[in-house]
Amino acid sequence: MNAKNRRLAMAVVSAAVWRGEAMPVDDAVLAAAVSEAKRNQVQGLLARAYPRQLSGLLRSVEAATAEFRHNLTVVTSRLRNAGVRPILIKADVGGDYVYTNFDLVVGEQWNVAHGALADWHVATSGHPLEPDKVLLHPASGPAAHLHRTVSWFGIPVIPADRLAARAVMSPGGWLQPAPAEQLRIWLAHGVFQNFAFDLSELLAIRPLLQPDVVAEAGDEARREGWRAAFGEALRTVRRAVGRLDDGDDVLFPVPLPASASIAVACEHVRHLVRTGQSAAARREAILRGPLAMVKRCRLALA
Repeated sequence: MNAKNRRLAMAVVSAAVWRGEAMPVDDAVLAAAVSEAKRNQVQGLLARAYPRQLSGLLRSVEAATAEFRHNLTVVTSRLRNAGVRPILIKADVGGDYVYTNFDLVVGEQWNVAHGALADWHVATSGHPLEPDKVLLHPASGPAAHLHRTVSWFGIPVIPADRLAARAVMSPGGWLQPAPAEQLRIWLAHGVFQNFAFDLSELLAIRPLLQPDVVAEAGDEARREGWRAAFGEALRTVRRAVGRLDDGDDVLFPVPLPASASIAVACEHVRHLVRTGQSAAARREAILRGPLAMVKRCRLALA
């Protein structure tokens, strides 16, 4: 797809997802828009803007969301029965959910949680650079992604105990992070993992950009040793949100500036050393450069 057609497709997606507007489109442009929407995990919202043309896509999104809710309910029920209080992160149970797994932070109850789901999953997987996470795959539907804490590539960012202490119980029986934690998790995901934000992430972040939530999240990020990177990510997100609110064209994912990576390398490694986490500090110092290079190459090819 050439740059002009991609911009047109992304404009269609932004109008539908961000403003609830259905632009006039032909079949070719709509097909390109579907591809962009899937890349940004917002195909359900696009399908609702074009219900006649995209009825099949909408049915598939609704089926995937139903499987997610079912698996989440079963998994969290088993965990609670085993005495584990799981914290669901990066997920809106009330909206569409099309990702292949859902994230649950279980803290030091890792082994208990794994055991409680022993006869639920049929396979396990993980990433060699993330020893503190495991994916438990059921016979159907999204996998349960268990986390010891909120971390990326084995580098801890938000402590599980503090996350749990400030979380609130959902009607479904799992803990949900407080708004300041939600904002920090989304921004940290961009800073420590993706080096960018897609449209679904901006959609999740937008309602969290309240002055009191931002101030509290900034204070917590300072405590966690990544306040400068938090500020860079926040500025990036606010600029993108402002452009979308103004109806401007935005290409996704929206990349973080290189200064955010530099801020993390300078600030977070020192924090880990000061707090007695020398092994994690060495890991971050070693991995940060190569990870940043790989991610930026992928962004350039996207």
